[in-house]
Amino acid sequence: MPEKEIEVLLSGYLDGELPQQERQRVGVYLEQDERYRKILAELERVKAETESLRCEKPSSGDWKVMEQSLIENVSRGLGWVILSVWAVVLASYGFWGLATAPDEPLIGKLLVFAVFLGIALLFFSVLAQRVRESRTDKYKGVYK
Repeated sequence: MPEKEIEVLLSGYLDGELPQQERQRVGVYLEQDERYRKILAELERVKAETESLRCEKPSSGDWKVMEQSLIENVSRGLGWVILSVWAVVLASYGFWGLATAPDEPLIGKLLVFAVFLGIALLFFSVLAQRVRESRTDKYKGVYK
């Protein structure tokens, strides 16, 4: 049996979840190799420590703080959405005014359009990266 396979099976061995044949095979490796005994001892220590952890029920004061932070987060998010929509509408109005102004030179119109197009492309590339990373973020629900 490959070395990595034994290491993977040690957790199941510790929890008593292996079928008899695999349990016996892992037991033979444990008898023959000190490395596996050390790994098993470390797994036992980690298991004992995690089983001894206790979670306390949040107090009513804690619930109020969580509710307030939820309201703050929702209002902050809504504020950013409203501000973003306002900025897009204002920029669109400005572009329309610039595009339809007969006395503005074409090069000036193109330069202004290029600057705002560059900003918009950067914004959307960062937004796409954030969305993509949020889907695969393994620490998404972890807080200090």
